[in-house]
Amino acid sequence: MEETMKPQRPAFLSVLCVLTFIGSACSALSMALVGALRPTLLEMFESGAFEGYYSMMPTLETQLETMLAVSGFYYLLMFLFYAASVVGAAMMWKMNRIGFHIYTIAQCLVLIAGMWLGNTGFSWSGLVWTALWVGAYAMNLKYMKPATGENTDK
Repeated sequence: MEETMKPQRPAFLSVLCVLTFIGSACSALSMALVGALRPTLLEMFESGAFEGYYSMMPTLETQLETMLAVSGFYYLLMFLFYAASVVGAAMMWKMNRIGFHIYTIAQCLVLIAGMWLGNTGFSWSGLVWTALWVGAYAMNLKYMKPATGENTDK
């Protein structure tokens, strides 16, 4: 009698997924909010509404200039990429291996979009963190069920 057992999710994979849910969901939400509020923030910045706060937060002016110099399209793309990361983590939570590929592609696109559209330049720290997270998820691939049609002869 053959029993069909659901693969048990390792605790390490659970922790990774929960942290991704928190981090990527917060990033997606912030990108959506900044993208939606960008025209209002730009108008307030140009009218001098923030000038009273510059003495309390010396880097605020530079941060606002940098944030507002980026197009609204960047914030939309970043929202979509972070949302895809959450979807990938949710699929890995359900032990579906395809979630790893979705997550990995989304995180690589976050790095690329930041460099080209976000005017942030190349980020070694971003690359290292992305590699660490992708590597940590990759260590758990052996526990996940393959996608239909995926070659399992290894």
